[in-house]
Amino acid sequence: MRGLLAQAKIPYDYIDISRDSGAAAKVRALNGGNESVPTLVFPDGSSLTEPTVGQLKSKLESLGYRIGPLAWLIGNAWQIVIGGVILYALLHFLEII
Repeated sequence: MRGLLAQAKIPYDYIDISRDSGAAAKVRALNGGNESVPTLVFPDGSSLTEPTVGQLKSKLESLGYRIGPLAWLIGNAWQIVIGGVILYALLHFLEII
C-alpha cells in the first residue's frame, strides 16, 4: 500500500498503532473493536480496512488521484513475484524448462 501511495505521489501519514494509543482506539472504533491493519482513513472521512490494491486504486481515483501503471505494479509486486514462482515451478514440473 505504501509503495503504491509513494509512487503515485499521494501524501499520507503512516501511523504505527502499537505506538499510538489514540490511533489504535480510532482503528478499533472503525473496525468493530478489531485492530485491523492497514486501515486507511481518507480526507473525505471514509475509510478502507485491509483493502486490495484494486479497491485502494478505485478509491484514490474517486478522490481525483491518477494511479499510473508503475504504481499499480508496485502495489501488486508480491502477487507478481508469487505468480512467477508458481509458473516457474509448473514449467519445471512439466519438464518444459
